[in-house]
Amino acid sequence: MASGILGTAVSGLMAFQRSIETTSNNIANVNREGYSRQRVESAANLPERTGGGYIGTGVKVTNIARSYDQFITGQLRSSSSAFGEVDAFKSFATQVDSLLADPSTGMNPAMQNFFNAVNDVANDPSDIAAREVMLIEGDSLTQRFDLTSARFEALRNQVNSDVSAMTQTINTYTENLAGLNKKISADIGRANGQQQPNDLLDERDRVLKQLAELVDIAVVPQANGMDTVILSNGQPLVIDGQSFQLGVQSNEFDPTKLEIVLKPKAGDPQVISGQIKGGRLAGTLRFRDEILDPAQQKVGAVAAAIAIDFNSIHAAGYDLDGNGSPGQDFFKFTGVAEVPVMALTTNTGTANLTAAFDVTSTNIDTSDYLLTYDGTYTLTRMSDDSVISLTASAGPAPITLTATAPDVLPGITLELSATPAVNDQFFIRPTFQAAKDIAMNITDPRQIAAATNVETDPVTGVVSIFAGAMPGDNRNALSLAALANSSNMFGGTASFQEAFGQVVSKVGGATHAANVSASAQESLLNSATAARETIAGVNLDEEAANLVKFQQSYQAAAQAISTASALFDSLIGAVR
Repeated sequence: MASGILGTAVSGLMAFQRSIETTSNNIANVNREGYSRQRVESAANLPERTGGGYIGTGVKVTNIARSYDQFITGQLRSSSSAFGEVDAFKSFATQVDSLLADPSTGMNPAMQNFFNAVNDVANDPSDIAAREVMLIEGDSLTQRFDLTSARFEALRNQVNSDVSAMTQTINTYTENLAGLNKKISADIGRANGQQQPNDLLDERDRVLKQLAELVDIAVVPQANGMDTVILSNGQPLVIDGQSFQLGVQSNEFDPTKLEIVLKPKAGDPQVISGQIKGGRLAGTLRFRDEILDPAQQKVGAVAAAIAIDFNSIHAAGYDLDGNGSPGQDFFKFTGVAEVPVMALTTNTGTANLTAAFDVTSTNIDTSDYLLTYDGTYTLTRMSDDSVISLTASAGPAPITLTATAPDVLPGITLELSATPAVNDQFFIRPTFQAAKDIAMNITDPRQIAAATNVETDPVTGVVSIFAGAMPGDNRNALSLAALANSSNMFGGTASFQEAFGQVVSKVGGATHAANVSASAQESLLNSATAARETIAGVNLDEEAANLVKFQQSYQAAAQAISTASALFDSLIGAVR
């Protein structure tokens, strides 16, 4: 560039033009998500030595930099991840809480109405109308259990759909990040590392934030301008210009349960569901494991206990026509078909396992169990990994498995068709689908077994058994009604309604805690967002002031050029 007044003025003119262009770009992008305010960085040209000393030769633009703070950007990603997890968990948990606690859909009103109807039959066992109401309330109870189970299944399908969608979105983000890494590194290389591609860097930060909303990540900047992105467990998602894909696959025991897998460039996918931390993906998986599965199992336990206990008493009684001993079950619930057992797909033996509810036990447990044979039999409680040692019956098949003292079986019986192969495994879900399977067995009100043929003398305790039911007898109905207050759940510690109340309380407590946590994390996210905006956000008032300042500076530089032109004209005139 030419030295002197003209060269100095032209350098200023060009520098202020760049400043005006940068300010205009800031204003144009004021509402673009993730945009960082840009500013012109300039430096003085090398001065020119004269006899009177060094004289300045103007200014040059050295860089157009973005306002950026690595710590605050990382904090924003971390806050986005934490809020995404608790928000997803809260959204799902609220649905379960509303389902179980709502008087119009919850189980407590249905159970109360049913046992009230049983009491009415006990008060007047010959009243057909009271018997009709008992059937209606029984049917309403089974439908309420079925409705609750159907809602659980709908939530499970939604969880699976969300998990699949989020996994695909994560893959899209990681592919974008790998592509951005390549472009950024190439642009930095073209500028010999002296200038940064600001808009590409902003876009990468924006995609990283979106990725962090779905899953917790760590970002490691590289010397070549690329970012390495890894999951919180250390598994890589992006290395330089290469991305790694996530996928989903069915759980080896439960095909309705999706697992997250990392797909390496070579080899089999690796299951990493238990290692996913932070983000909406982790919150969704945590809801499934901590709220949905336990709630479905506990509601199923209540349904199974009601069906087993009620049927046991009802089948021993006599109906209005004197039929009984043994009588009919009130509910359709065999106690066998309702206990699903799944053999591991890698089993090499031909043995089949049958599990059934133990009608003599009050120890119906709500956990899933894994039966393993490695020469000896062990039953693992999946909820806490505790182990029950088992003893197999001697003799020919079928093989009955019993707990080795002091262990006890969790309210179920186990029977094998043959000895399994070594390392064969079976997955048992005692109460998982019980709420769906309970249904009414009788439809005629006369078939309600309100009477009994057994009488105990209250003074002597002598038990008398009659040939048939006594007319107008209500003692079996009284026994049925007494089930409402009996402590037959959870090892004899809770009634049916108390057991269901525990489910509601646990879900409600978890939902409340999630709401509190979500509010706290949202506040932290808002603070991190505000901190970023303070540093990198565009302030229109400030940009307007800068426009005025740069415009005046540009005009001053132009005036200097005009002055240089006038001096040149004067010099030419003097020469003439």
